[in-house]
Amino acid sequence: MDKFSEMTVFLQVVQAGNFSAAGRKLGLSPSAVSKLVSRLEERLQVRLFERVAGTIRLTQEGQAFRVASERVVDAMEEAEDAVTATSGEISGLVRIHTALTTAKYIIAPQLPALMERHPKLRLEFVLGTERADFVRQGLDVAVHSGRPTELSLIGRPLRRRPWSIAAAPQYLARHGTPQRPDDLLEHRCLNFTIRTLWNSWTFHEDDAIKFIDIPSFIGADQGELLRTLALVGLGVVRLAEFHIAEDLKRGTLVPLLKDFQERTDDDRFYLLYPRGRVQAPRVKAVIDFLHRQLR
Repeated sequence: MDKFSEMTVFLQVVQAGNFSAAGRKLGLSPSAVSKLVSRLEERLQVRLFERVAGTIRLTQEGQAFRVASERVVDAMEEAEDAVTATSGEISGLVRIHTALTTAKYIIAPQLPALMERHPKLRLEFVLGTERADFVRQGLDVAVHSGRPTELSLIGRPLRRRPWSIAAAPQYLARHGTPQRPDDLLEHRCLNFTIRTLWNSWTFHEDDAIKFIDIPSFIGADQGELLRTLALVGLGVVRLAEFHIAEDLKRGTLVPLLKDFQERTDDDRFYLLYPRGRVQAPRVKAVIDFLHRQLR
């Protein structure tokens, strides 16, 4: 096996987290993958992985080799993309990190136009609400809410992300309708267990911005579950407007405290990608498309 193929197997093990999962993706047995990695370690005369109780983790040398290998693989893919791009064709895989609700309600409806324009393009979504780790997760681009603070990333602003507070009619019939923001402290509220800054609900009251830390009756790390909990009448929820727009339109959720809602320009989506990396044509095509469609 050539050195480039060894790097590819090594990076697949890093991404998958174990030999078995890497083998399934590569069409190899776990023992074959393990032998390939051992052969690579023997040739380099370093230990790339620590193997403890059936688990593996990168050594310091393994981490350095991963960074260097990713540069090599990126350069190879860019070289191939440059050739295919000369004929006007964009091809290859682009990995996108975003939250489930953003992928489902914001990005997915736009994708038919992208795939029709570039039929040889392949996309892979890595879903999560925490900030993306581009190196560890092998990502090309991310879409997240909130102004980025990472100096290693470029953040291009997209559309604003207003919030909406709502509850199901059956909840309001049992517990009453809050009339002012402070009333929420006496209600059953549904909140995030991640990015807890989202649990400080923002209002405009008496010509001032007001923040209320809302205690959770039920918490979850996914907005889609919070939406479902609100729909079955378990409490008051604060979610992105795009997320529950259809529920509000149908009346399965009722908007609350609209006169007190505060909207800020900083609360918007951002398109993120690594600073200083030469973008392959396939990645640039996705970045430009998302920026054009979602700004």
